[in-house]
Amino acid sequence: MKAIALSDIHGRVENLQKITKLIQGRGVELALIAGDLTNYGGKKDAEAILGILEGLEVMAVPGNLDTAEVLGFLEEKGISLHGKKKRLGKWAFAGFGGGLLGQPGEVAFKEEEIEKALLGLLESGKNSVLLTHLPPFGTSLDLGIDGTHIGSRAIRKTIEKKQPLLHICGHCHEAPGKEKIGKTTSINIGAVKDGKALLLEFGDGLEWEKIQI
Repeated sequence: MKAIALSDIHGRVENLQKITKLIQGRGVELALIAGDLTNYGGKKDAEAILGILEGLEVMAVPGNLDTAEVLGFLEEKGISLHGKKKRLGKWAFAGFGGGLLGQPGEVAFKEEEIEKALLGLLESGKNSVLLTHLPPFGTSLDLGIDGTHIGSRAIRKTIEKKQPLLHICGHCHEAPGKEKIGKTTSINIGAVKDGKALLLEFGDGLEWEKIQI
């Protein structure tokens, strides 16, 4: 199974169109969206994004700059992975979106809420995948423009406890990359608004390829 992982689109439809053209004919079946489809947008903005991904199965979590209306639309479409888990073949996906309470954005949660939800959702082991908007705190993946760590302690703690094979996140545009947390590979896939995405292949193991327009 091949998937395109996307984050921080922020309504940049033209960039998403270019990315989808690059992956045409490569057997992609699934789109994993790690939040911020919009920039404080609504249902129509999210519809425009999803229209470009027509024909793909989609699993998405909201970002901190998505609105409650966007989250409601993802739920309505049956593609929200926020606070949910879903199995595709042998792969178990779990997700949690939004930002941290007290930081910018409408969809926001306390660290305690995030940790409680994810510990109940996320499976351990080599066939488990975690999708969040926020990166794990205290890593190379959550360094903001001023060098401060802006990620989630709850997500970091959950990864350390559950050790999924893969964690996909976004939010921190300045810090795309990957880092190992125990056995888990955590990847900040970068922002679609900056022309970045990630092509994933789920097989006996896991392979990935950076996409840059």
